[in-house]
Amino acid sequence: MQLKNYNVYFFFLVLVVISAVTFLIFQPFLTAIMLAAVLAIIFRGPFNFFLRRFRNRVGLSALFTSILAVLVFIIPIFLALGLVTNEILNIYHNNFESGKISVLTNDIISNVNDSSLAQSLGITELITKESLTTYLQNIGQSSISVLQGAYQGVVNFILISFVVFFTLYYLLINGQKVTEKIMKLSPLKNEHEQLLVDKFISISRATIKGTLVVAFVQGFIGGLTFAIAGIPSSILWGVIMMIFSVVPIIGASIIWFPASIILLLTGSIWEGFFVLIVGLFIISLIDNFLRPELVGKDTQMHPLMVFFATLGGVGVFGFLGFILGPVVVALFLSLWDIYAVEFKRQLSRFNNEKI
Repeated sequence: MQLKNYNVYFFFLVLVVISAVTFLIFQPFLTAIMLAAVLAIIFRGPFNFFLRRFRNRVGLSALFTSILAVLVFIIPIFLALGLVTNEILNIYHNNFESGKISVLTNDIISNVNDSSLAQSLGITELITKESLTTYLQNIGQSSISVLQGAYQGVVNFILISFVVFFTLYYLLINGQKVTEKIMKLSPLKNEHEQLLVDKFISISRATIKGTLVVAFVQGFIGGLTFAIAGIPSSILWGVIMMIFSVVPIIGASIIWFPASIILLLTGSIWEGFFVLIVGLFIISLIDNFLRPELVGKDTQMHPLMVFFATLGGVGVFGFLGFILGPVVVALFLSLWDIYAVEFKRQLSRFNNEKI
């Protein structure tokens, strides 16, 4: 028995094995590479600006653009992490150390018992000193666990930042050549390849513009509202609302709504209504007004799809998944659109066949 095209089969076997090993080598850096690709698209304008300023010196322009990207994205994350760390440590030392938690528990129970709203709802009987003490201790332990995890992730974050920086630098220089090379090797039609490239660019821009700007505005207004209402650690809560605002549908309401209810139950009536009104009519509506203007029709994805893409992306890629998740899902939907167009006749014939 003679095996035809033996050399072809052997070549593809070696190609698959080597490709799999190469994937394993690059796997720890895939998130950083994808983020660098997104940043290369976002900072194409500044890169062109530096090209004009430096008389088409590509390397120098790419270097300054990469530094600008680090200043815009990486440093604010470090600053936010520092603010959150200081706030959590202050809260822990001021409220959760031995001896102080008992005073805090007594103050909360006293405020709830004095609240007419809590009495009318029958909540005073549900909140006991034992249950509240256990709850506050769990919060303190969870806060310290979060800080420990954050410190452990700093080294990894710094490594990823360096990978993003250098990858972005070379993508700005050779990004067009890399894209053309991939399109040449791909068996897809040129029009379909261009569709995927255009979709990747539009989704990347839409996600950055819509998500980050809305998150900053909501977090800033939320923190300012908490400060006016006299809620301690308003900077911390503003940063947390900024983080949660990237989650579609739920957003920052997961923070300001419980806060307003707690204020009302503890007798801080005007503060509670103030937080509730600002949350309902300003923070929540900002998303409806700003996001369509910033994103436009670039995403063309259902809000529920964006919701799952964001949460799933965070689960797979970590914090940066709120950017990468929607991009991957958009490419997935585009591939299925291509499939529906290319196999329209076959699908129609199969669907109309009688069994």
